[in-house]
Amino acid sequence: MPGKKFCPHCRTSHLTATDYDGEEVDICRQCGGVWFEKADLDSLVAAKCQRTDSGDYVADLGPSLGYSGRECPDCNHAMQIYHLLNDYHVAIDVCRGCDGAWVERGTVSKVVKSAAIKHAINDMNQSTNWKTWVFEALLRMPVEYNVKARITPWVTIALVIINSLIFISYGFDFEMANEVYANFAIAPATVQSGNGLWTFITATFLHGSMLHLAGNMYFLWLTGDNLEDALGHGRFLALYLVCGVLAGAGSVLANLDSTIPSVGASGAIAGLFGMYLLWFPKASMTFMFVVWQKKLAVMWYFAIWLGLNFLGMSLGEGGVDYWAHIGGFAVGLAIGATLRKWVWTRNPLLQHLAGPEVQVKR
Repeated sequence: MPGKKFCPHCRTSHLTATDYDGEEVDICRQCGGVWFEKADLDSLVAAKCQRTDSGDYVADLGPSLGYSGRECPDCNHAMQIYHLLNDYHVAIDVCRGCDGAWVERGTVSKVVKSAAIKHAINDMNQSTNWKTWVFEALLRMPVEYNVKARITPWVTIALVIINSLIFISYGFDFEMANEVYANFAIAPATVQSGNGLWTFITATFLHGSMLHLAGNMYFLWLTGDNLEDALGHGRFLALYLVCGVLAGAGSVLANLDSTIPSVGASGAIAGLFGMYLLWFPKASMTFMFVVWQKKLAVMWYFAIWLGLNFLGMSLGEGGVDYWAHIGGFAVGLAIGATLRKWVWTRNPLLQHLAGPEVQVKR
């Protein structure tokens, strides 16, 4: 009969064998810590990442941070503290005699998802290169660095196609374009009198030029795939439309007597920006400072974008509905803050990637 194992943390408490997702582990009932033998932890990590091989968690460990003062429950070797990954600073105790691992109570879910976290961080930590530089230099559009979406973003794809087809149907005929704008663009002076309320929706699918359309569709694609993945297809579409309607309402309230029509998906997409910022805070986007391309945290990228909107508004530049952008962004932030806990509960990987343990290279 094997001897009893003692908790490395409590020292006097016995470890109890229990099942964890199909693997037998030893848990301390007093402090909640878990002892994983190497083979069991490798199997759990591989299963969570849907890998066919057993993996090797030890190979991915960061450098040793020194001895922890705890002893291995199996072989009584002094254990060392390691970061779980080089760029994921979650500390665990590892016995280099048997390669078993002691994991504190609040760290277990992070450890068993370490393979998925590793792949996501690798995607987020890709460097800029000559291809990204040429892309942004020519198109003046940022390059995104974020976790890859797990699903095909069918709603995002459909929105891009629908917006493009609608523009093609009128955008190259000046008279038809004027007629479309007269009937389906938001005119504040009209809607405040109770007329043309449908334009809060229809204006979101209209654009003033090919450049306007291309810019909006690029940013829709950039943020939409991750948000649709996090929310699900139906919820994503519903929130996209809500952001578009409320962004239009903000524009109307700021320009009550204006007869100038407003069109574009910019307000809805600005709402996506707000949600994206709160749910993917460790993502990066590039910004071109003259000829120097720099990865920025999305917080700083959207801060620059918001600042440019306020600057353009203060300078009186026409042709841009700044209040729709600002209003949409505010709505997106409100939705993002309200749903963040739900989104992260539904997508635990996103919550792990948003934590301070993730080290993003920019």
